[in-house]
Amino acid sequence: MRTRSIFIYAIILIINCQALHGQTDSCCNCINKLTYELGLSGELSAMPIDTVPYFNKDWLLGDIILVEGGIVRNKYIKYNGLLDEVFWIEPKSGKTVKLDKEAIMQFHFKNVQGDTSVYFRKIKIKRDILTDSSETYVQVIYHGNLSLFISHTFRLIRTDLTRRNGFLIENSIYEEEPVYILRFKNIKTSIYKNLNRKNLYAFVPEKKDQIKRFFKQIELLRIQEYPDIIMLMKFLNYILD
Repeated sequence: MRTRSIFIYAIILIINCQALHGQTDSCCNCINKLTYELGLSGELSAMPIDTVPYFNKDWLLGDIILVEGGIVRNKYIKYNGLLDEVFWIEPKSGKTVKLDKEAIMQFHFKNVQGDTSVYFRKIKIKRDILTDSSETYVQVIYHGNLSLFISHTFRLIRTDLTRRNGFLIENSIYEEEPVYILRFKNIKTSIYKNLNRKNLYAFVPEKKDQIKRFFKQIELLRIQEYPDIIMLMKFLNYILD
């Protein structure tokens, strides 16, 4: 009888240990996935050493518009163009949080060097024939029948070795490589590395003569400055109306 009792206790002990182990695994899987306030969630993240891949190097005040509706206002955020992720500094702990991309529809920086009109939104684009469409944050430059977005991507140009505290550390040096996205009435989308005549002729070949006259009047071969880009978009929307 005593042997049978010991055997039963051993089985109970094994079952309890397995249950505790299962609970521990579950907690470990969720420990980095946190909800900080209504609609705002993410995971703790160590800030990358590189600062260049950020659209804004400093934490800037912004509003976050959620997919499910509602706005989370006045949060200090950064956008990393290399990772295509939004980071938030949690005020109580001072820790960096990578926000849940699926929950965000768009975000707005309240002041970028005096510019209060900097909005980013999430759109689905297909960069090339070898990749599937994916959701990417893009800056909204102009919204109309013909809209323009900029994807602030970066490319690695070199790596440098520096010595710090007796150790060699590899630093990656990146260069911004913006991508221009033209979308006409959500029907036609084209992606370009710059806004020049050739690309615009290809996008709307039936308006080639009018575009040619426009570039002749402004005396520019390629448009890069925001005021000129806005002027171009207003012109294109006018002739495509």
